[in-house]
Amino acid sequence: MAFAEQPSFIHDGMIGPESSLPIILCLHGGGTNSTIFNVQTVRLQRALSTSFRFIFLDAPFITTAGPGVMPVFDGCDPFFRWMKTNDDKYRIAPETRRLIESAIVGVEGSVVGILGFSQGSRLAAGLLWEQQFSDVKLAGGHKFKFGALFNGITPPMTENLKEDEKKMITIPTMHVVGIEDQWAEDTRELYESYFDKETAVKFEFDYGHHLPVAEEQTAKVAAEILRMYKETK
Repeated sequence: MAFAEQPSFIHDGMIGPESSLPIILCLHGGGTNSTIFNVQTVRLQRALSTSFRFIFLDAPFITTAGPGVMPVFDGCDPFFRWMKTNDDKYRIAPETRRLIESAIVGVEGSVVGILGFSQGSRLAAGLLWEQQFSDVKLAGGHKFKFGALFNGITPPMTENLKEDEKKMITIPTMHVVGIEDQWAEDTRELYESYFDKETAVKFEFDYGHHLPVAEEQTAKVAAEILRMYKETK
């Protein structure tokens, strides 16, 4: 497994709003990168451009292109993933943890939310689980106020989760299922098995393994992100 020599760190997304706005940390899916995820989230960025800054970073491990990346993003390599090996899916690799921490402490402003897609949602879920239930904490004791998980994959990425544990994350989260996604049942299982239904919301949209593209879908998830943030301020 090759390493990214110098992971990208996009401080502001494609919209580039005022630096005084609260920040959402964005974690791409496996086999993509920060540049691609910046493009994929542009509709959501526009919808929330007066409320949040979006920052993106590359995962630390180089891999092949993920589902749906080619041929649309041909030439946009290298591609990255958050897991060091395929057997590493139940733990957050030290390199990944350091990268997340460097992003949080390396930007001016407050990182209030975490947004993940696919493998990035597994990582986000793991970080939220650790924040609530584990002694393993991020640098400076940082805590996310909410999470937005798109096309997530179960289980949460953390070595601290015991297989028979049924602890439910109560940090506010939004879960988006692509009904035509081949991993739709995984996304539902992540929501059902690890998140308290008093604080978690699930939307199901009729598309595959990608983010919302229809205006009404984008508006719905943007409104939910705003609601979560306002209720946790």
